[in-house]
Amino acid sequence: MTTMNFDAEMIEGGPRALGGPVDPPERPTTFAAVVSREDSRRPIVPASLRSPDQRRQLARWTAGYATHAALYHVTRSPKYAAKVAMWSPVGAARLVGRALRWAMAEEGNWHLRQQAANRNDPHTWLQLDRVRERQSRWRWWVLAGGLLALIALVLVLASGLAPWWSPWAALVVVVPVLARMGRPADRPIVDRVHVGERFTRLTAEMVRAALVDIGAAKEPGALTFPQEVHRDGPGYLARVNLPTGVEAVTVLERRGRLSSALRLPVDQVWPAVGPEHAGQVDLWVGLAPASKMGQPRWSLAADNARTSVFEPVEFGTDERQRPVTTPLFARNFLIGGVPGSGKSYAARTLAIAAALDPTCELKIAEFKGTADFGDLAHLCSAYACGVDDAALTTGAEILAWGLAEAERRGERIRRARERGEAPEGKVTTELAARPGSGLHPVLILIDEAHELFGDPAIGKNAAVAAERLIKRGRALGLMVVLATQIPDRTSLPPNITRCVNVRWCLAVQDQVANDMILGTGAYKRGQTATAYRPVVDAGWGIITGLEEPTPVRSHYPDPKVTARIVARATQLRGGVVGDQDDTTTARRDVLDDVLRVFATVGRRGLHWQTIAEQFAAIAPETYAEISADAVSALVRDKGVPSVDVKSEGVTRKGCRRAEIESAIARREITAE
Repeated sequence: MTTMNFDAEMIEGGPRALGGPVDPPERPTTFAAVVSREDSRRPIVPASLRSPDQRRQLARWTAGYATHAALYHVTRSPKYAAKVAMWSPVGAARLVGRALRWAMAEEGNWHLRQQAANRNDPHTWLQLDRVRERQSRWRWWVLAGGLLALIALVLVLASGLAPWWSPWAALVVVVPVLARMGRPADRPIVDRVHVGERFTRLTAEMVRAALVDIGAAKEPGALTFPQEVHRDGPGYLARVNLPTGVEAVTVLERRGRLSSALRLPVDQVWPAVGPEHAGQVDLWVGLAPASKMGQPRWSLAADNARTSVFEPVEFGTDERQRPVTTPLFARNFLIGGVPGSGKSYAARTLAIAAALDPTCELKIAEFKGTADFGDLAHLCSAYACGVDDAALTTGAEILAWGLAEAERRGERIRRARERGEAPEGKVTTELAARPGSGLHPVLILIDEAHELFGDPAIGKNAAVAAERLIKRGRALGLMVVLATQIPDRTSLPPNITRCVNVRWCLAVQDQVANDMILGTGAYKRGQTATAYRPVVDAGWGIITGLEEPTPVRSHYPDPKVTARIVARATQLRGGVVGDQDDTTTARRDVLDDVLRVFATVGRRGLHWQTIAEQFAAIAPETYAEISADAVSALVRDKGVPSVDVKSEGVTRKGCRRAEIESAIARREITAE
């Protein structure tokens, strides 16, 4: 009989049923209901082996470990040989002693004989001793046969009847075995390669004990595992359901105590909010600390790497060393963190990724004054470094230019839409790559943005321009990256923060700063960067605005790798960085190329747009996708002013041939 529960109200005379039943009656489970559930079978091949990057990483680790272990033992081989020579005679003596004791069968029933002797029972003792003698008789024959076989083997090896290598092979096998038998138990012959106990496997018992120790649960039985603890990349993953009413952020905030409970370094323990509910924790524990595992090779470091802002590009890795990617187009980025959290180099990864797209124009203003982006300056159409008035003015002008460019591009997109070339009303790959379209992608990066927005003279106008640019430029190919260490209302206006769709919070001190960057309520949802430590965890942070919030460590290649990437970006844009004597790739001189255009066209003044179109004809491998604005920036950087030029009845910005010739003459005089 099925019991049915009803909502009831207690009144005089007993409960009165209100409405229908609360719990539906149980129905029998059918086979169709079982097979219709989501297939939960685990894959045959582990995820760590299905990934080419992780297979290569495992192969490199195995080769490196084997090489290190081999070299370690080879350098200590003389000490090992001395130990073997010392303990092998002892082992031989012990082997002889064991053989004699076995042949005499003294150890078979000695305790029974001893008990008979203690009871003064000679009859029982004699019976037991006769049993020992019967066992001993055949053992002596076996021992004698083995000794004769050993003597015969030695004679064969010494007489030369066996192959020449046989005696040495016998010594290699027998002598270490004798040394192993002869050495004391606490004095091994071979030294340990690893110092200290190696962490091998995460178990459910370890997880339960650790979570109880940090106060996430009162009893181990209150913790459940929806799936077994298993290997996940270079570590182990334990998915745990906390007791009801306990949120995962409780564990995230106690990451230091959790590492203490597991007796592991902090950067080896990575708790995160589980995918099913707020009370679920994904505890991932690496095979080694992140600082010792290093970071997988950046895909952009490959010799043939080239990016497109319209396609996903790798800019970091998560705690399991999986690549994290995002397209740059239609994205604006806010990177925040305390000094030493690595925000400048996190922003560099985005700038380098954009630099490898030769169609993307770069405009960078850094207000730290340490030239963290100095190696990219020659790739920028506008660059400022420092905290002086000139640098701050340049930064404000970059934002003002971006806002004005958004106005111009809006009109261009409108006309393209009327022609059916932009049905969604935004820049497409084809429009951006079309020479002369004026819709090429532009990345504007402002490092230490609080210095600019907090300036009493120009900060307010710059903030307004940045806000409007972020709102309007998303679909127009104008991307903005802001990095700051003070995300308060004064230094970073809230309207800017609300409009940025990708937020990357590196190490911060408290919940307030965390939510200023990631948004209100992020801390309570478990998206917290307060667990990261400046300098120690530099580059680590929580990023939102991608498919799901995730911990990310920005790539930080060494200077040599960075130099090669920048050189390749420069080559893609028409030049080579490095040795001045390297003539394998011809360098383009923009002034000479402009003068060549003047000679071809035969006019005294040309529009920037005309020069850009002629550039594509002169050197398509270098200037195929260059825009009028990029030409203007390159030429103005050489000291040539941008002036109004009337050509074919139209007055537009451009330059005059006399100014180009004067700039070339000045350069030659300076060189002399």
